[in-house]
Amino acid sequence: MRPRLAVIFLLLVSLVFAREGVRYLRWNEIQPPIPEVGDSKQWDAWIRQRDFEIRSGIDRCLEDSISMLIIFGTTFTNQPRLTSPGDAVTAAGDLTPAARIRMDAFITGLDQIDDERFRSVLQFLRRRQIAQDELRPFLVGNLRRAALELGRTRQMHSASAGSSLIDQALRGLMTAGKAPGRIRRIAVIGPGLDPEYDPDAYNLFASVEAALASGLAKPGNLDVVVFDINPWVLSHVRAVTAKSGGKNSARVRAEDLSVATQTVDTGPGQGFDLVVAATTGYSRVEMTLVMASVTQMLASGGVFFANGAASVAIPPELEMLSGAAGEGITAYRRR
Repeated sequence: MRPRLAVIFLLLVSLVFAREGVRYLRWNEIQPPIPEVGDSKQWDAWIRQRDFEIRSGIDRCLEDSISMLIIFGTTFTNQPRLTSPGDAVTAAGDLTPAARIRMDAFITGLDQIDDERFRSVLQFLRRRQIAQDELRPFLVGNLRRAALELGRTRQMHSASAGSSLIDQALRGLMTAGKAPGRIRRIAVIGPGLDPEYDPDAYNLFASVEAALASGLAKPGNLDVVVFDINPWVLSHVRAVTAKSGGKNSARVRAEDLSVATQTVDTGPGQGFDLVVAATTGYSRVEMTLVMASVTQMLASGGVFFANGAASVAIPPELEMLSGAAGEGITAYRRR
């Protein structure tokens, strides 16, 4: 992107963020300070550049989404899903017979299926200026890359994993006397949803179901905000929410936010009582920024569930609840 276009892009994005209460992280909110930034005077430009770099990589996310759709999709074929991305390639790196069949069906579906996801795929291909005779080589190359990079790291989750883990974590905090007094607002950061890869949007509703099952949340009195920067994920959340008909009487909306550069200004009584985020794969610098971002979002007494172990120093406003949340989840509470 040319410099002038980049500036225009950032200005437009900033206007959208301001309307939704999303803003960039501030220098005085980062504990410990980021080594790459010498002082507060450098911070404003650095955090915006960081955000631009993160968002500039969104095409790779969209390419992965296309590959996941080919591997796990059901609307364009009756063929069984592959078990994992690794099953799409042979040891030599070629597509497996099953992957080739699904690829053929997907390409046919691009001409025949008119829904939100396939329209998004076509829009992406046009923007990338992929000609008709380049379509198959592009998709095959993209699928091979994604399969080799992701391997077996994104296997289909079990239908009970998300809710049960969060439910166990909440009940563990209740037993330890560390749970919020009540849960009215939930933030789900980077839900990892991909249409048809996660067709029931289970991860989206896992925190809702767990909060209700624990008794900390009441039906009809629960707001959920999903944060992500992948436009396909956000549109899918909105579509699933519309189709769910107010599942569990929760009000769900999706917002564009990069948790590694931005946070949300919440008014009195509007902080989140529960924040759930997948934090695997973040660098130490990114995790430091994530912790600062979540700290600003949390209500007093609110808890933050992250997958995996802590890898950075936590802000002074947070306390780590060691062992209280159970295996697989690290829990923090805002003082």
